[in-house]
Amino acid sequence: MTIDKLSWWREARFGLFIHWGLYSIPAGTWKGKKIKGIGEQIMRFAEIPNNEYMELAEEFNPVKFDADAWVQLAVDAGMKYLVITAKHHDGFTLFDSKVNAYNIVEATPFGRDVVKELAEACAEKGIKFCVYYSQRQDWSHPDGGYNEWADQYGPDFNKDKVDFNRCVDEKCIPQIKELMTNYGPIGLVWYDTACDTTMEQSQNFVDAVHDIQPDCLVCDRVGNNLGDYAVLGDNEFPYGSKNMNGEVPATLNHTWGFKSYDNEWKNVDQLLYSLVRSASNGCNYLLNIGPTAEGVIPEQSVMRLKTIGEWMKVNGEAVYGVGAGPYPYPFPWGMMTAKDNNLYLIFSEWPGESFQLNGIKNKVKKATILSDVEREVKVYQENPKIADQLYLSGLPENAPDKYYSVVKLELDGTPNASQELIQTADGSVTLLSSEAEIIKLSPQCNLEIDNKGLPVSFHENNGILKWHFKIFNPGEYAIEALSNRHWSKEWLPGIEVRVEVNEKTLARELLQDESVQNIQAKYHPETISNIGTIDFKKAGEYTLYFEVTKMPAYDTAGPLSEDLGDRDLRTLNLIHVKFIVKNKI
Repeated sequence: MTIDKLSWWREARFGLFIHWGLYSIPAGTWKGKKIKGIGEQIMRFAEIPNNEYMELAEEFNPVKFDADAWVQLAVDAGMKYLVITAKHHDGFTLFDSKVNAYNIVEATPFGRDVVKELAEACAEKGIKFCVYYSQRQDWSHPDGGYNEWADQYGPDFNKDKVDFNRCVDEKCIPQIKELMTNYGPIGLVWYDTACDTTMEQSQNFVDAVHDIQPDCLVCDRVGNNLGDYAVLGDNEFPYGSKNMNGEVPATLNHTWGFKSYDNEWKNVDQLLYSLVRSASNGCNYLLNIGPTAEGVIPEQSVMRLKTIGEWMKVNGEAVYGVGAGPYPYPFPWGMMTAKDNNLYLIFSEWPGESFQLNGIKNKVKKATILSDVEREVKVYQENPKIADQLYLSGLPENAPDKYYSVVKLELDGTPNASQELIQTADGSVTLLSSEAEIIKLSPQCNLEIDNKGLPVSFHENNGILKWHFKIFNPGEYAIEALSNRHWSKEWLPGIEVRVEVNEKTLARELLQDESVQNIQAKYHPETISNIGTIDFKKAGEYTLYFEVTKMPAYDTAGPLSEDLGDRDLRTLNLIHVKFIVKNKI
């Protein structure tokens, strides 16, 4: 029988990321100046020469580091695995490497192997121990840089003679083998920033792991479409409604390594939203902390993680081991997860004493509020022609939880729902790009939907997105499009689209009618564009066609996201098209 290496990882759903290293000493400030950019990359953003940056090792003495306390915090938060930056882009390692002396044991007054202590603490407390390793960027090695800055390696450095293979052979592969050999079972290796890595190099990084620990997972940031699972962009979510073997790496504020003046902490409600949204798409949520140079986890992080843990003690059943619910569209009231014969309704907006759900195909045997299991929730189902309907009554008037409240539905089989795109209880219809049919306009058309649920190469003369959907309530509806632009800081005007529905054609330039604040990060700003209005004079099934008729050229210099790969940037990142009731007939 084949063993599924990902089974523990899917069951976990929630992990702790730790960015810690020499960069925690300057904490975002260099020579008295606050440096823009994420804290763990201060060497690059401040253009610090390598020999000058390496002197930080002489100051690194985190006497307050306590591996047991760090791992216990992860346990208290309800996390099931821990990933530590064994080596980040600066090339400094938090483990005792015999390959290179630029490590925490040989180069610092601290002299202790942090990776070893964390591995032992994880084993004792029963969570998976994992490592981050920056395989392509190593700014301490003259052959490991990528887009080096002036004077990084001194005035005599000849960039034309750089050979990354030397860094791979001399440092990277030998250090990966050390990690795989000396620290017990490793759950996964979190590679990062593949950049210009060749297929052969990526395969070598995979083999260095699997040759020693075959069950150890490798994330797809190893490059060249290799790896055991997909990592989304930093602080990015999937936009579909289906399961994907994905992981959302996220921060508590905006940086990853400690930055003393980044005080834009996400609140617990936002963090729980992120955890639940990830799980509702079959993704893991890897939430990061950045300890100080002394080894102290900021109190703002501790408080938030412990509060999440309290929620997980009650509602974790709706997160651990779950996947996406059976519906092909999102809901205005919250999110949905599924496991075995159970469906979990996770409410961000509590419905009050009763609730209606359309499209359910299962018989509901029992409904329970996870935080109030003694309350009797009554279930009523009927099967009208318009939609299979479920009614719950006997719910409390107010939400029973401070944050997200969960209703568990025990079903007569695997969760099953109508795959028709229909109106939800608020009257809206949401058409996700992940659910669209692609109409190709030529044999050369390369329009497709990626595993995040976003169109790739969605530009003029390159295909049309098509949806069938049902309207129950005749009336006048507004049409809006939601898109993101994660490679561009500013909204780019000039994108023109054609929308055809109900024998009416609307041609519009997409405008930034409303900017949607991304609660996770500044990397993936979203925009609502108003398309126009449409009249549906009777209930029934309709078809919508959405086509890009003009796409201006994008300036791709300095993209905010590093995971674009060979993605065609001339694309409209359409998340969904939505119909909103204006006037009922």
